[in-house]
Amino acid sequence: MEKIWRVENQNGEGCYQTEYRLKNWICNRHDSSLKHPNPSQDKKIKRWIETIEICGFINKKQALNWFNELELTHLATEGFILKEITVTTITAIGQKQVLAIR
Repeated sequence: MEKIWRVENQNGEGCYQTEYRLKNWICNRHDSSLKHPNPSQDKKIKRWIETIEICGFINKKQALNWFNELELTHLATEGFILKEITVTTITAIGQKQVLAIR
């Protein structure tokens, strides 16, 4: 078992996974930017996320480089909290994010 940091709701869904993504300015602004690459654009991952994987961060510092305080405050009002979670394994470590299996 390993630990990663992730923004998710009480059901374990990330803000990029749910219908919340479609109406959220944060996710739309982050979409495929250099600061917020999808896994296939992350220079150390360079592949798409598998259906059994989740995205997160190797540490809190990496998470705070992705989401600023205003974004985290807004996400919290929608039920998405930055927290450390336990995963079965980390499958890829990128420059900006990690992929893992619960």
